[in-house]
Amino acid sequence: MNRPYTFMLVAVSLDGKISPRRRPGQPNPIGPSLINPEIMKLHNSQRAKTDGIMVGLNSILLDDSRLTLRDQAEGRNPTRIVLDGLAEIPLTARVLNCQEAPTIIAVTKDAPAERVKAFQERGAQIITSGRGRYVNLPHLMRTLYEQFGIRRLLVEGGGTVHQSMIAAGLYDELHLIICPFVIGGSSSISPVERSSFWPKGQVPVFKLDKAEVLGDYLYVIYKPGEISGRQ
Repeated sequence: MNRPYTFMLVAVSLDGKISPRRRPGQPNPIGPSLINPEIMKLHNSQRAKTDGIMVGLNSILLDDSRLTLRDQAEGRNPTRIVLDGLAEIPLTARVLNCQEAPTIIAVTKDAPAERVKAFQERGAQIITSGRGRYVNLPHLMRTLYEQFGIRRLLVEGGGTVHQSMIAAGLYDELHLIICPFVIGGSSSISPVERSSFWPKGQVPVFKLDKAEVLGDYLYVIYKPGEISGRQ
């Protein structure tokens, strides 16, 4: 299938969490202020090397993310892709400021037409893929490649998106930044959410491709390995 070369990039705590569970608009205590500036530069450099950055609806609802290069870094802002099956993004969301960077909203055929039109009036481009709440990811990836020229795609979250991408076999690399702090809490958010179900009972397995020590941080890259099935 023609699709972008796609990788996940997630900063995780020593106990494998990305943030405490919180309400939309509630500040994230595990934000950039807690993470070493050099690690933030690394994250920014990865954004600058991509054609597109993709997130799910919750990433916008929780943080109102702009998904642009930080601190006026050199380079072109990548195209922003938001998975929003039923077109629920607030019309005031910063990602809909399409003067900063191109924005694509991926919806399904069940998204309300008036909401889709409102996104378009703000300059966003629309891809319709699938039915119901969740976007058809394989179709979306093919469309991004063939119609929008997205060749390298960074997926930043959230956990539901990562679970769906892994289950569909759509990641070429998993990038993890292991951070030197503990978040704790049984309800805290992990990099992969939704459920532990995997198609046909097969557990996704990855192989270590690269590991780099960056001060007190560890930056690791994994690539797909052989799939392990239940015996």
